Amino acid sequence: MIVLLAGLATWLGVICYSIATEPPKGAPNLQALRADVQKALRDEDGDTLQNLFDEDTVSDGYAGSYVKKLGPKPVASLQAVVKRQYGASFVVVSGTAGQRPLCTAWQVKEKDGRQQLDGVAPAWNLCSG
Repeated sequence: MIVLLAGLATWLGVICYSIATEPPKGAPNLQALRADVQKALRDEDGDTLQNLFDEDTVSDGYAGSYVKKLGPKPVASLQAVVKRQYGASFVVVSGTAGQRPLCTAWQVKEKDGRQQLDGVAPAWNLCSG
């Protein structure tokens, strides 16, 4: 019985510790968010990219699926930049995936004091000009 209680207490401790040390969603500021997006895409790290999104705007597998669609090779000349338009900030990712040009824009929103990506596509094209 004591062994069972000790095991349960250890298991609960591990769960509490993992929750307490989980990195917060998003990034502390806009430039850090931009850099984190660029690094996650260059590293083909869907889990890190997923952590940059507001979880209310994308499904659980959104970022992993996005990274897979980029193709088997890293995106050439990939860059993420911050654009400001219509009073909002956006992280715009561009480059070449295989022979296809790539451009994706995500609006940035603040949630719980952190900058996060909004998975809802912007209403206007931020990829031209």
